[in-house]
Amino acid sequence: MNRNSLLKNYLAPLIAVLFTLQAAAQKQNLAIRVAQDESSVLLSDFQTTIQLKKRLFKFSVMLENIKGVYVFASIRDSIYRFTETSPIRDFVYLPLLELKEDEFNTNKELNISETGWSYWFYDTAMAWHPFNHKIVGLGAGRVLCTKNIRQFYDVSNREVIKLRDLNKPLYLFFVAVSEYDEHGNPSKELIRKKVKIEWTGEEGP
Repeated sequence: MNRNSLLKNYLAPLIAVLFTLQAAAQKQNLAIRVAQDESSVLLSDFQTTIQLKKRLFKFSVMLENIKGVYVFASIRDSIYRFTETSPIRDFVYLPLLELKEDEFNTNKELNISETGWSYWFYDTAMAWHPFNHKIVGLGAGRVLCTKNIRQFYDVSNREVIKLRDLNKPLYLFFVAVSEYDEHGNPSKELIRKKVKIEWTGEEGP
């Protein structure tokens, strides 16, 4: 057996194993914080209830070695009833249920829908993302993204709802994917969070 054959037979599998171990060693994580004025709440528990004033607020999302998070937002509590282990119907088809997002969060709005999911992502291979324009790199595969919200877009009725006009709680369900199958479909969850936002009635400028 010549030298080239030895390299091919012994080094190639070793390199493949090293790459696999390196990928497995990359920690994946997601952290979400809801902020308004000088106050903020880190979503450390599976379920969180927050009270906000009817004025601009924001989501701060830290992505660590993942490209994004799926967000279901509604003024009905249907999906909010899910537990930490309830299976999500059509989980593998989430990419097909993605709602259109504004580039760089131009309209500062949140999609609300009973069927679709927003996908908040940051991918350097893409020319745009749905967060505010500025992304802060934190190193070690971590980026901090911000999404300001001043209004909602009702997808089914194709209408904008101002914060001051929303008189029902807002329900959100966040799901991050850790693994995809060979077809690019989600196959395993990394983390899930659900949030209920109640309004104090105070309106902002």
